[in-house]
Amino acid sequence: MSKSTKNLLLIFSFALFFVLGSYLVSYAYGYKFDFGELTWIKTGGLAVKANTDGARIFIDGREAGKIPFLSNVFTQKNILPGQYSLKVEKDANAPVSKNIEVVSGQVTQLIHVYLPQKEEIAEFINSRPKEEPVPYFISNLDGLLYEETGSETNEKLSSDPVYIKDFLLKFFNDSFYLASRDVEAPGLFLLNSEGKWDQIYTRPLIDAALSPDGKKLALIGENEIHVLWLKDDGEPPYFRQGHNETVLQTDQKIQKVFWFKTDWHLIYLTSNGETRFIDLDPTGGRKDLVI
Repeated sequence: MSKSTKNLLLIFSFALFFVLGSYLVSYAYGYKFDFGELTWIKTGGLAVKANTDGARIFIDGREAGKIPFLSNVFTQKNILPGQYSLKVEKDANAPVSKNIEVVSGQVTQLIHVYLPQKEEIAEFINSRPKEEPVPYFISNLDGLLYEETGSETNEKLSSDPVYIKDFLLKFFNDSFYLASRDVEAPGLFLLNSEGKWDQIYTRPLIDAALSPDGKKLALIGENEIHVLWLKDDGEPPYFRQGHNETVLQTDQKIQKVFWFKTDWHLIYLTSNGETRFIDLDPTGGRKDLVI
């Protein structure tokens, strides 16, 4: 081998080492070469937490991995920023599909993914305890709120009379609410510390339901569901107290709504006999599944 050939090989080796070294270092620091743009781009990541291990993860139609057994959290690093289709599926469970956005330098988190089974949801609904009657009522005589004491005189709890024709009295988190569908005074009313009713929501309601964790209130209309956050939430997407999220608007009439055990999913029954399962997390698009 001639001296010039050796020199060329040496130069080529150094160049290859430099290119590969630069690539590995850049990759390790979260950069990836975009051949379409012909430039280095800081990548993002994805984290998916699901209720069942072994569920398969598909990104843009290609299988990227499975939900692991111990953590139930699938993670993938070094994803180029952009829009992706995501699908999570397993056997007889209803699959969940999302359209996600990966942002440079950030991790897109989907930690409330739940793949329900028909039998599981039916059993959950059938095992729900009946609502116990509360010892409170609005008097037809003076429109005030009273507590039944078992004696001849009931305890007065409000100073502001209520003259709403169609409402439900609710007691959540040591607070009194009125869910009203009266067209002249629709919405949700909260009894304040002075014994007066504050209107905190203005659309007609057929019911209201408190989440198991006590942080969220489902506001249920004939054709829509909104969720009001009563407390700050410490999980993504980190909704704060007072946040009002439109969860569902439908042409079908809603008959009954149940909070699921996850605190991030609702089950609702429709007038045409469907049982549906909807998630609260809007990341990647909210999914409304027929069970």
